[in-house]
Amino acid sequence: MDTLKGNVNHWTYVSYEKIPESLNRWNLTESDYRAFKKTDWVVTEKIHGANFGITTDGSEVRFANRKEFLQPDSDFFDYQSLKDKLAVQIQEIFRILQTERHQLRKVSIYGELFGGEYPHPDVPAISHVQAIQTGVYYSPKIEYCAFDISLEQNGNLTERTYLDYDKALKLFQQVGMMGAEALFIGKYSAALAYSIGFDSTIPAALGLPKLQQVNKAEGIVIKPIKTIYVETPKGRIRPILKIKIPEFMEDSRFHQATKWVEQKLQITNQYLSLESELCQEMLVLVTETRLNNVISKIGRIYAHDKKQKQQLIELLFKDVLETFNEEYESLFNSLSGDNQQTIMQQLHQDCQKLVDGYFK
Repeated sequence: MDTLKGNVNHWTYVSYEKIPESLNRWNLTESDYRAFKKTDWVVTEKIHGANFGITTDGSEVRFANRKEFLQPDSDFFDYQSLKDKLAVQIQEIFRILQTERHQLRKVSIYGELFGGEYPHPDVPAISHVQAIQTGVYYSPKIEYCAFDISLEQNGNLTERTYLDYDKALKLFQQVGMMGAEALFIGKYSAALAYSIGFDSTIPAALGLPKLQQVNKAEGIVIKPIKTIYVETPKGRIRPILKIKIPEFMEDSRFHQATKWVEQKLQITNQYLSLESELCQEMLVLVTETRLNNVISKIGRIYAHDKKQKQQLIELLFKDVLETFNEEYESLFNSLSGDNQQTIMQQLHQDCQKLVDGYFK
């Protein structure tokens, strides 16, 4: 099936919002908390894979990594093996939605490509397939799980809205597309307290036998069943939160716990400048876990490709800054220009060192 028959180069891909790991980013008010208590929240398993989007106007279909539409010949994590099936499914979803929304122009589905390895004696490996991410085993094949649907009406990106979770899941089920199933539905406080560290539920959902080894899920995502919004200094957002087990946290306090504790003990009785504290908080975000997650956004990087490696360094640098700024932007801006530049240079050096070491 040719999913790119027409000229759709003018389409603009709207990336899925980055899901925060901290409540601090939301700057919640008492009014926000009251709104949270009025609706049920859903907990779903967070899949350790690669963010992947699908967009259609009912006729043409395009696929995207986290940042942009993919070229038709792109080999982004072997998505080509799924594209015909996914194209049929999203076009069917578009037709269903268009019967009740006559101004509908485009539908975008957001989800996660995952899988590629499943070490079970009764499950044959697939020789040409590589795991998208390591640390959790899901399937020997590349699979796709959808978790959100956005709608663009009247051809205006500003009128882009999201379907409620329950409506989106019903649509996924209706067309045979795997959707993020609920682990729990209930009050906000209970969703926030949901216990992590459980074995992944995804293999069983795919009909695969349980592994003999521990196979912990990366974490959970919690969000309201019915779409609500929170006003923040950076604009209106949907309150969605991800909570990861320590092994998948994107800073080095877990991965280098002893070193971090020793470092903190050494400075307990010393005055540490704001510049030094902020520099430490920034550099602990430069980890291999974060690097792997950045790679998952753009596809595999090859050691011999210098241009790709440099792009990876810059993307890692940008990702660290984005996470750092969620909590420390105002403090960082209070530093002098020279101090800011010094920290930025150190961050860039650490990012380059990590990328160089990754390929060695």
